[in-house]
Amino acid sequence: MTHNSIELTGISKSYGELTALGKIDLTIKRNEILTLLGPSGCGKTTLMRIIAGFETPTTGKILIDGKDSTTLAPERRPVNMVFQKYALFPHLDVFDNVAFGLRLKKTPKDEIKREVTKALELVQLESYKNRWISELSGGQAQRVALARALVNRPAVLLLDEPLAALDLKIRHHMLNEIKRIHEETSTTFVYVTHDQDEAMILSDRVVLLNKGGIEQVGGPEDMYWSPRTLFAAKFFGDTNIVNGVYHQNGKGSGHVQLPFGRYDYASKSNIGTGPVHVSIRPETLSITPAQGQPSDGEFVGKVKDTSFIGNRVIYRVAVADGTLDLKCQQLPTPGTHTLSPGTQVMLACKPESFVVLPA
Repeated sequence: MTHNSIELTGISKSYGELTALGKIDLTIKRNEILTLLGPSGCGKTTLMRIIAGFETPTTGKILIDGKDSTTLAPERRPVNMVFQKYALFPHLDVFDNVAFGLRLKKTPKDEIKREVTKALELVQLESYKNRWISELSGGQAQRVALARALVNRPAVLLLDEPLAALDLKIRHHMLNEIKRIHEETSTTFVYVTHDQDEAMILSDRVVLLNKGGIEQVGGPEDMYWSPRTLFAAKFFGDTNIVNGVYHQNGKGSGHVQLPFGRYDYASKSNIGTGPVHVSIRPETLSITPAQGQPSDGEFVGKVKDTSFIGNRVIYRVAVADGTLDLKCQQLPTPGTHTLSPGTQVMLACKPESFVVLPA
């Protein structure tokens, strides 16, 4: 019988009167990369520590590979953890750091040498086996920590903000390394981060946590384009939140009135007539210098400021007679200039990309 890697049922955690986690129900599939995402204090590290066995849940049950592990000690679970601060031993070289867990299990020397060599090859550090930890870069040290965790062949690898201490370029490189390592093993990865970019690059699925509960679960594209709550829309990516009124004409049809225009919008859920918040992603707004009167679907604005970020230009534009600012994003073209503050522009949006949420 094939089991999911982890099944959490009714998991909660309280410290006296403080509730760190409400009742969590979550299934983590075998061999997937699942990311626990959310702001500081949302409960993601508490949930990971419960899976690892470092915390005991106040209520609920944990199954790991079909076995009830709710009260099982950490060392008896088929789980290993990689920490933000690596927790490597400075008095041991790379080989001995990776071999540490195998030696605790009294594994034969020949097998230790074979398994450590394979683990170091997996993280592409086989030529570093005799280096001291102090001689490694941050990215190399993190790969040693990964090798040490993987050498024991865990069913589940838990990674608690493992790249937070690295600079941006190394962090992106390590994300690709983690994806490669995952593809070459049969291990389920559970990754904790507060960084939405890490979650989008790495994950098969994302669990967005908020105030100890699950806000939404889905693939990166679903989380970005189809947020189900205002919190999810604001947290996952950059967006404009515009207040408006939705008028339901009939089943699945209607229009939304915004400060800068009226747009037909076929609601996928029965919103009903009333106040709404509309999420509009900056990249779905087109922006051009104003020439004459606005065409159908266009509206007038004035550039307030610009930010050139190399692969994109972000404009903040005042619309609706200056009562509302919208962010717009454009791909730059070599040899062209960004629009300067004060420029009159025409904006147009795509109602099919709106996410309309009841206010």
